Amino acid sequence: MKPAQGTFRHSRARGFTLVEILVATTIMGLVAAGAISFGIQSLNIYHYDAGRLLVNKDIRSFTQEMTSNAVYSNYFRIYPNFTSRSSTDDDGVTSDLSVRDGESGDFLVLFFDNTNTTTGVKTITRIIGYYRDPADPSDPASSGPVRKFDVTLNPAVDAASTTLASLLDTYAPTSGAHTNPTVVQLAQGLSNGSLFYDFKDRSVMIKGQIIETGNQMRRAVNTYNFTVSPRG
Repeated sequence: MKPAQGTFRHSRARGFTLVEILVATTIMGLVAAGAISFGIQSLNIYHYDAGRLLVNKDIRSFTQEMTSNAVYSNYFRIYPNFTSRSSTDDDGVTSDLSVRDGESGDFLVLFFDNTNTTTGVKTITRIIGYYRDPADPSDPASSGPVRKFDVTLNPAVDAASTTLASLLDTYAPTSGAHTNPTVVQLAQGLSNGSLFYDFKDRSVMIKGQIIETGNQMRRAVNTYNFTVSPRG
């Protein structure tokens, strides 16, 4: 029997079952998780490569600067760290704490002097220091920035009338340990846990690792090893 004129037959629309919805949701979740994981991995690789470029740049600039300064200096001293320069025993005798051949430390000082051709008096005209500032003072081997100071002595100081440790106390006080300019963002020493190694009292071997972190998800690390020798 045909429906009366003016009436409509309504077809029943088919919807999604609960199982179909769960399956579709699961698939979409897996796709989203994969996309997020791929994005994180790509971002991780990008930051690591960027950090590695920064590390190599740091190594080049650090090497060039130290080599240039060392060539024009007359001699050097290496101390255990920025604050350990001298010690005084119970009798009031002060001893210099600079390391000797085959030893290492975290504080390198380059001295520039001048000898008066008429009087023969030798004076110190400039001092440049490089030192590692550990992030954790209780752990000297911890990583930290490499800092630098550069002081021109005016008037020049008679080298025979003062000790090197007292000279450093005057022109590079320990209060500036954490405020001197940063040369390298983060570094670790490799020479017995220190950065500078005294080679036969003639050259300085710099052995360490430069680290770039910033806001990276992975740390970029590279090892450097070079030698500098004062002309004096």
